[in-house]
Amino acid sequence: MIKFRFGKRWRSTAALLGAGFLLVSCANSEAGVSDDSMFATGMVNAQTEAGEAVAGGTLTYGVQLLPTSLDPAKTAARDDAGAALAAVYDVLMRYDTGTGEFKPKLSRSLDTTDGGTTWTLRLRDEVKFSDGTPLDALAVIASINRYNEDKGNGAELWLESVVSIEAIDTSTVVFHLNAPWMRFPSMLALGHGMIVAPCVDEGENFKAIGAGPFIDEKFAPYEERVFKSNPVYYGGPVRLEKLRIVPLNGPQANLESLESGQLGIAYIRGDSSAINAAKEKGYPGYISVLNTGGAVIINNREGRPGSDIRVRQAIAYALDPDLIDQRAEKGQGLPGSELFGPASQWHSSTPGVAYDRAKAAELVAQAKADGFNGALEYVVLNEPKDQAGGLAVQSLLQDVGFDVRIVPVNNVADLGLKVYVKHDFDLSHSGMGLYEAIPDLGLYSTVSSESRSNTSGYVNPDMDMLLLEFQHAKDLKSSEETLSKIQVLWNETVPSVPTSGLPSFWAWQRNIYGIVPSAAGVMLFDQAWIGMK
Repeated sequence: MIKFRFGKRWRSTAALLGAGFLLVSCANSEAGVSDDSMFATGMVNAQTEAGEAVAGGTLTYGVQLLPTSLDPAKTAARDDAGAALAAVYDVLMRYDTGTGEFKPKLSRSLDTTDGGTTWTLRLRDEVKFSDGTPLDALAVIASINRYNEDKGNGAELWLESVVSIEAIDTSTVVFHLNAPWMRFPSMLALGHGMIVAPCVDEGENFKAIGAGPFIDEKFAPYEERVFKSNPVYYGGPVRLEKLRIVPLNGPQANLESLESGQLGIAYIRGDSSAINAAKEKGYPGYISVLNTGGAVIINNREGRPGSDIRVRQAIAYALDPDLIDQRAEKGQGLPGSELFGPASQWHSSTPGVAYDRAKAAELVAQAKADGFNGALEYVVLNEPKDQAGGLAVQSLLQDVGFDVRIVPVNNVADLGLKVYVKHDFDLSHSGMGLYEAIPDLGLYSTVSSESRSNTSGYVNPDMDMLLLEFQHAKDLKSSEETLSKIQVLWNETVPSVPTSGLPSFWAWQRNIYGIVPSAAGVMLFDQAWIGMK
């Protein structure tokens, strides 16, 4: 038995146990929770026994952004979009947020016998896609190859790590890696593990056909996505008749719609006051904290002020996470400049950059002496909390000699296009998003020189080597040591500036049962049902 121990305050044992790979074992928690954490990750307001499950009804899920595509290679399997994808495709592996294990879902088992270099996946018998074709080993390989060819989220990390895939028989797939990677199962809980049917690309348009609990029925842009139950779902009869996903204007609107009964489940993201209000009202649900969910992203590319390391360092020293939290969250948030906050199992003993106005001003003066005019364009979402945080950042930066012009954007989609796609920014009031269950992918996507998701454009060979070192870590000690080295190099080179963790609450009505959280905020609805009010 291979044993791991992860976490700082919670030192729990992780083990490879047949079908499940244990990342961390701590009761009712996706991560170790520090004593002073304001948001304990896990289920809250536990429901009483509901009796026997009943069938029927439509569950309406309020989200912040409606996915325009159900192609896993084009839409990242995270949060609200991830729930829509999982509804159609399911996942090969599920992350158990209560135990920290990766457990089989669409698969039957995933094992390694050589310390993480070779992984054997066994599929369930007689699973079919909703069009009736079999989901077998060849279909799994074809889907993963398609995902990588179409450059789905995490494809670069997969291609750098996985040497080959082979089908041993119709129900067995073997993955050969170039080095041990004990957290490899996490990749099969997201996009790579969402298997599309062989026929999805036939014809002119993509067809969303999977083996999940639901079938895509209707899409009205900016209004709703509706899924109907899959009558041939391998997991047995789906109790919900339909799953309806609707976009609303932010977390407060989601909470209000939940209270008015318009929603069965609401995704309340990043608004501490709304989360606390929902908790206090007794809504059951699941809370998770996204590491570095709040950050000032710096464009490191040539031609931008952030290409000068002194400018990036000055920005880091100028920002006071506690002050930003007071302005944006009224002191109810999770401020901090480290990559993984104290509530995280990946929390390092190495702190982030500390606020130092004098150092910041000195670095700005040095850059100006070499021709920098001090100007920064700062992209901020036109939403009350972001505006308040953005104004706090602006004032802190101008206090040390920067000239900051806020560039407002109207919605999350516009921000994503400007910052994450076009890279048309100097600074952005956004987040990097290091999910607890997938730290390797999160770090790689954020700062690897090879990552297409590297929004800041940061390139550093030393960081690339540390990412590999962390990925291939074999025990707790080496994992912790590498994370400390990553934080040290981050502090020195400042790819961007973390300012806070970002809590989210998936709150549902008291008569909703069977919703299961998985990795990266993906909610699973295959066992969900609606009881009497």
